[in-house]
Amino acid sequence: MQLMNSFTEETLWEMLDIPGAGESLPAALTIETVHAAVASERYHVLGAPSVKMLTRISGTGLAPWEIHRPQKFVRDLVLRGCFAGRVLDAGCGIGDNALFIAKACPQAHVTAVDVSPRCVAFATAKAGLRRMTHGMVTLETASLTEPVPERQAACISSPAADGAFDVVLDSSTFHCFSDSDRELYVASLRRLIRPGGKLFVNCMSEAETRPGGPRRVAVAELLAVFNRMSGWEVEVIEDSIIELHPTFWGGRAVSRLFTVRKL
Repeated sequence: MQLMNSFTEETLWEMLDIPGAGESLPAALTIETVHAAVASERYHVLGAPSVKMLTRISGTGLAPWEIHRPQKFVRDLVLRGCFAGRVLDAGCGIGDNALFIAKACPQAHVTAVDVSPRCVAFATAKAGLRRMTHGMVTLETASLTEPVPERQAACISSPAADGAFDVVLDSSTFHCFSDSDRELYVASLRRLIRPGGKLFVNCMSEAETRPGGPRRVAVAELLAVFNRMSGWEVEVIEDSIIELHPTFWGGRAVSRLFTVRKL
């Protein structure tokens, strides 16, 4: 208990530079410490979230975005019938969106990937508790910013994966990348989505002015990436929210939902 009380936000930042410290962090973390770190200006490195901090806190169940239920915009998309065929959850976190889609949309074959093994292990445990068989959802550790496809997980790197997905869900993934990683990520999406396939991107808006958190994405910024010249068409732009832990930013952040079609 003394460790929990003394493990402050400052301690967490200091431990980021200690080799091997990451594996021992989750047991010592508290919601208060993690939330203070994410809300800090230090959470941004050159405009993007700190990769070191993301690695340390993702999959602990304590990060503000790990709310243990599907996001509201995902529930709305399910009600609209947006998920059918082969669906990829790109950056699935602890799996709540992917598991919900897999159960609510029997016509969908869901593959969910995340770069964090701890997140995928958490999602796999949740799938087991819900008695979801491997045939209902495939959960894999994979990086969508890995420039060499052969180093990626087979579910997204094999020739059979090229153009294999009808729908891709991006729930708070795009806004986590640096400019260079964003280019690699979009290149992976371009390879994986079939022509005519849909991409749903929910990312934080520049209207969200509170400190910390991920990158803010203006409409013009996203349109500079997804446009007809680069093989995409943004079909719909909607006001949206990102649901968060109730003690962080009042439980929600201002975002936009983009519906993008691959040409």
